[in-house]
Amino acid sequence: MTDVLFRFDVDAEPQAVLGAVKTTDGIKGFWTSKADVPEQVGEVVKVEFAVAPAPFDLRLEQSDEQTVVWRTETFPPHWVGTTIRWDVEERDGGATVAFRHAGFADDDEAGRVAYTWGQIMVKLKEYAESGHPDPVFA
Repeated sequence: MTDVLFRFDVDAEPQAVLGAVKTTDGIKGFWTSKADVPEQVGEVVKVEFAVAPAPFDLRLEQSDEQTVVWRTETFPPHWVGTTIRWDVEERDGGATVAFRHAGFADDDEAGRVAYTWGQIMVKLKEYAESGHPDPVFA
């Protein structure tokens, strides 16, 4: 299996980063302007993109003071069954984010996914540090 990994520091409190990945307003602030993010584990996070024929359905598997985990359910096909994990730790003056999108088939085009996630990570950092929304996919 192939995984996409990022680890980076953010000059913001861990709660600012977690708020970005745990809430509808947060997802709209850095990833896409069309999102519905439930708070309860077991519910489905829906993110939509103008270029995609269907919303991405991500089952919320874990959400606590340090970690958020989603499992991809229906779309896009090469994501189905993969997990997306955000671990956020406090560090002096800010937070460290460890991101993992895990479980891609070895023959999948994970490099293309990694490139897009890299762009999204930059926007997450900017949003958590500034509080100003500017999603990758507006």
